[in-house]
Amino acid sequence: MSPQKYWNKIYRYVAIAVIGLALTGVFFAFLPKVSQFRSYQETKNALEADIRAKEEAIKELRLKQERFGSDKYFVQQIAHEIGFAHEGETIYQFNDKAVVSNVPAVTNKGITR
Repeated sequence: MSPQKYWNKIYRYVAIAVIGLALTGVFFAFLPKVSQFRSYQETKNALEADIRAKEEAIKELRLKQERFGSDKYFVQQIAHEIGFAHEGETIYQFNDKAVVSNVPAVTNKGITR
């Protein structure tokens, strides 16, 4: 083979190596950006879900606001929930978390412990 063909092969291999290194460099240059993009997408999705939840809460509050202006029984219910009562009215509030212990059980045969 002539020396010109050897140099052509060397130039060809060097060009392929340079292109391969350039592509590898581009890949590693954009790899952190892809990771950052995914992180931004996850943050965006979480924020959009939060926005949807807050919009639902706002919608519910607006419905309650409308009911508060037009439904006197709803107003009365809310007033009772926060402790207000009509004159002479007694409101009983039960605490579901209260547990009575050491109270004997009553059966049709008598008291048992």
